[in-house]
Amino acid sequence: MEDFLITCPFSLEYLKKKNRAQEVREWRQIGMAWYAMEYNTITKAGQFFNRDHSTVIHSLKRISERNFDKSLDEKVNSVLECMEFDVEFPMDSGTQEVNSLIYLEKLIKKKLALVEK
Repeated sequence: MEDFLITCPFSLEYLKKKNRAQEVREWRQIGMAWYAMEYNTITKAGQFFNRDHSTVIHSLKRISERNFDKSLDEKVNSVLECMEFDVEFPMDSGTQEVNSLIYLEKLIKKKLALVEK
């Protein structure tokens, strides 16, 4: 969650408020997805952001399909750039970014598979 909070231009309290502006909504979706993955519960992520668990599920789906939304894709990538992954061999930044994206996609798909059961 630290990587998200460092990158997000809005305060956590602002994201928790009701606001449907696209910029705020997208950052909130990313935050909910990160919270759900980090703390392993969709319900708690919803409660943390003052939303329902179904909103968190929607956020996970939006992020997993972010290729269709350039604005959301750029935000997710900015958070991924902050993330540090433990690797056993040196990689150039392009390879590390690809590995980060693959890691994120696997986490989201795993979380969605649990929810859809």
